[in-house]
Amino acid sequence: MIRSIFLEEHDALCSMARNLVATKIKDYSGEEGCVFTNFSKVEQLGICSMETGLLARMADKFGRMTTYVNSGGQLVGDEKFLDTILDYINYLIFLYVSSVRSR
Repeated sequence: MIRSIFLEEHDALCSMARNLVATKIKDYSGEEGCVFTNFSKVEQLGICSMETGLLARMADKFGRMTTYVNSGGQLVGDEKFLDTILDYINYLIFLYVSSVRSR
């Protein structure tokens, strides 16, 4: 694959991930709510830190990606591989922002 095609794919995926997270944040947090509302529930319940909760969700997504790769492209349920990738991208950004924010 040549660099320009890769970078076009990169731009497209990042744009899709951003659009998806904007919609999900609004769904979980309302128009002006905290973007971490959904993720901070684990802290409110005394289960673990928000960052550890994010890592657990990422582990679930990583498991789905592993299943997809190892099964030759099959996933159980209605979530597409692209959906899993976009969620993973967004979880990485949430993890980065939450880690930087707390320092």
